[in-house]
Amino acid sequence: MKGFLFEELNGGASCRTYLIVSPRTREALIVDPVLELVPGYLQRLGKDQLRLTMVVDTHTHADHLSGGRELARMTGAEFAGVPWDVVHRPLHEGDVLEVGDVRIAVWETPGHTADSLVLRMEDRVLTGDTLLIGATGRTDLPSGDAEAEYHSLQRLLSLPGDTLVFPSHDYGGRTFSTIGHERLTNPRLRLDYEVFMRMMTTPRSEKPARLAEALAYNTRPRDEDETRVPLSEQTPAFF
Repeated sequence: MKGFLFEELNGGASCRTYLIVSPRTREALIVDPVLELVPGYLQRLGKDQLRLTMVVDTHTHADHLSGGRELARMTGAEFAGVPWDVVHRPLHEGDVLEVGDVRIAVWETPGHTADSLVLRMEDRVLTGDTLLIGATGRTDLPSGDAEAEYHSLQRLLSLPGDTLVFPSHDYGGRTFSTIGHERLTNPRLRLDYEVFMRMMTTPRSEKPARLAEALAYNTRPRDEDETRVPLSEQTPAFF
């Protein structure tokens, strides 16, 4: 795909963080960063002298601490996405993100959480936890809604079959899929509405190990006096 650089930053870990770069302007966007890995992201930006202009969270994470707030604070980037009362720039259906000359469309895809988003590019979608490889995001955690997820998934399945799928998690070491492959092989996408609803509304006994900690940290309201380092004053090492 010409026109932008695209890289997964967490080296195959189950949590996936994506870097999108405009080669022309060297502006960058990071999607779904993990707090403990922020130093590595800064090193990666510095390696190629990239200027981070935006950080996006695709949903309220319940299994890890988001690095969005800290990464934005340290670099002067805009923190966008959700939760809406946490980020600098809440994102909604129809918004378009611009990273240099790269344009990224925002879809609202509630279900896994009420605030779930998908980021759509020309040949790919960053599906957050809405659509996973061979699965879908669970809906039995806070703000989950199985019916909303069903309809969000149907919308994703309307995309061309060769659309690349990059989720925020994968527990099998897989790096990407396609909409067409998921249509054919994803067991949950092959269920009819009634069976899907029964499966997705049945509570699961196992919960994310850091559920309470992650939700408390990731939903702390933005301080109105919270400051960002202006982009013009960012430390050169972070570029």
